[in-house]
Amino acid sequence: MIRNLPVVTATAILLASTAGAQTVLDVVAWKGNEAEPAGLPELIEKFEAANPDIDVDLTYVARKDVDKVIPPRLQGGNPPDVTMVDSSLVDLWGGAGFLSDLGTDSAWYDKMVPAVREVMTTEGEIRVFPLEVIGMGNFVNMDLLAKAGIDKAPVTLDELKAACQALSAEGIAPMIFAGGFPAMLFVGANGIDPNGVSPAEYGSGDRSFVDDENFNAALDGVRDLVAAECFDPELQAGLDPWATAPQEFRSGNVAILPQGAWNIGNFSAVADLNFQFAPMPSRYTDKGLALDLVGPGWAIPRDAEHAEAARKWVDFFAEEENLNIFLKAEGAYSPYTGGVSTMPDLAAPYTQAREAGSLILWPFSTLEFPKALQSEWEDSITGFLLNIDKPNEDTLQRWDDTVEDNM
Repeated sequence: MIRNLPVVTATAILLASTAGAQTVLDVVAWKGNEAEPAGLPELIEKFEAANPDIDVDLTYVARKDVDKVIPPRLQGGNPPDVTMVDSSLVDLWGGAGFLSDLGTDSAWYDKMVPAVREVMTTEGEIRVFPLEVIGMGNFVNMDLLAKAGIDKAPVTLDELKAACQALSAEGIAPMIFAGGFPAMLFVGANGIDPNGVSPAEYGSGDRSFVDDENFNAALDGVRDLVAAECFDPELQAGLDPWATAPQEFRSGNVAILPQGAWNIGNFSAVADLNFQFAPMPSRYTDKGLALDLVGPGWAIPRDAEHAEAARKWVDFFAEEENLNIFLKAEGAYSPYTGGVSTMPDLAAPYTQAREAGSLILWPFSTLEFPKALQSEWEDSITGFLLNIDKPNEDTLQRWDDTVEDNM
């Protein structure tokens, strides 16, 4: 920012000298705004108090815009000091040599959950400090279920279909199954066998979707939900999965919503909204299947101007009490072993599934599925809802074609 220069005095020179000693840490993240504060305002204040010579300048950039905003800075040699990344960005930017190795000798590295550590370690380097593993499953309005005589969140397919029929009989909208994200959570939970073949086999093209019994059964399972009066597929195909769908649940207009646990804070702010967060009903388990998304983390670009201060920022988040502020605000689980859970009691059904080992790491977040496949899933499942009777092959072949195109 350009300011008018004042008359120089001895006091002004002293103040300028003091100000000049400050390090301004340039941090870019897609958390920290009003919609998803993620505890960052509190954490920045705490970090600056512990490091009085560092001022944090946090810039919010939506995840969809990060791919456009950050690469020119990386390539121009003037990157932020710290940037939020996910696994796809680590793979892309780290593979191009733009991210620093944070060191597998870091104290926090050995504490990382083994499955997460395996995903995030590349060629013996760790280029990201993971912040969270966040659940994806069903939000369930317990008061609406009670009106239909149901006292627990459904965690099996039979329970889900029975709940839909009971709710529908009471004139209550049973379920949101919006084309795109909510719908693909159900399809993924019923296509990926946690004790079967690795999702990487589909993502590499070694195993086709179109000939796969599990994914054909998953699409058939969607038809079963329609038959159980869970939702009208054509209406759901046109529903905005990120705005309208959560708002409908937040307003108490629908009983069940497949979504991510990052909505817990937002929904909890609604007075008298009595809900639970439960695992996704799956044909593979009677406990429900927890869909764990390996969430974002902090990376230090190779050309960061204030690399030492950036490392202090990462080390600050590596302290459990600080990370827990972020996790509690996000409704997320720690990617590190040990420590105290920050999850609220309303997420007990989801936590119980995790503790029973009934979980998968979401393959789009582990790069077992290519990134381009996610948008294809969302688009093609929306098309499937618009024409529920068309052959499964029409949808599944699109997935195989996308995998082939991205090999």
